[in-house]
Amino acid sequence: MKPIQLNIDSLQHRIGQQIILQNINLNLDGFQAVTVLGPNGAGKSSLMKAMAGHFFCQSGTVLLNGIDSLKSRQEYLKMVGYMPESPLIISELTVIEQLQLMANSKRITGHKQSIKHVVEICQLEHVLNKRTQHLSLGFKQRLNLAQAILNKPKLLIMDEPLNGLDPHLIIIFRNIINELKKQTLIIMSTHYLAEAQNISDRILIMQNGQLLDNIETDSSSHQHDIEKIYMQHTTPVGLDL
Repeated sequence: MKPIQLNIDSLQHRIGQQIILQNINLNLDGFQAVTVLGPNGAGKSSLMKAMAGHFFCQSGTVLLNGIDSLKSRQEYLKMVGYMPESPLIISELTVIEQLQLMANSKRITGHKQSIKHVVEICQLEHVLNKRTQHLSLGFKQRLNLAQAILNKPKLLIMDEPLNGLDPHLIIIFRNIINELKKQTLIIMSTHYLAEAQNISDRILIMQNGQLLDNIETDSSSHQHDIEKIYMQHTTPVGLDL
């Protein structure tokens, strides 16, 4: 299986005086699950979008296996799946129609087999003919993920995929992520510190557009250690501590 390598060099962006991303440098090799933690406004979503090829920074580069996200955007996007925080679905379509539409927009060859594959992974078999407007939040998130992995991406970006999910659905997502990371580099953002520890091989901590920590998790990385580092290096938005 072809290895995967993500290289981010000196990524910066600001709007007026507001710093969105500040000198982000990051190198990730191999298939794994990486979680980005940080308070609201830390720059997590902007970094997710930049890695997904949906946000262009004023300076710096994002390379996936040497392919530049800006200079060779179409080639880059073929290797990437992006699951935004808000599902991109059309309420009048059924689940199968939504998947067919996304497969066509991504120009996926043999899309019937690709759709069958993601339906099985995301456990959508029983809602294929249901209109998306009538789906529960859990099924909407599973459909959101299914669309992101239709092209069998080498890099999967997930922006707050666990938001609003009950514990049962979080466990389902954890199992799906554990299966996908066998052949995919997964980078997700979340506010759930405990779940970040359960899912991740590596944890990144951000604040004020900066990448503060890059922590490799293992059996010796206890949850309270991650919490302690997070609390030491971040400040809640709106509080003067």
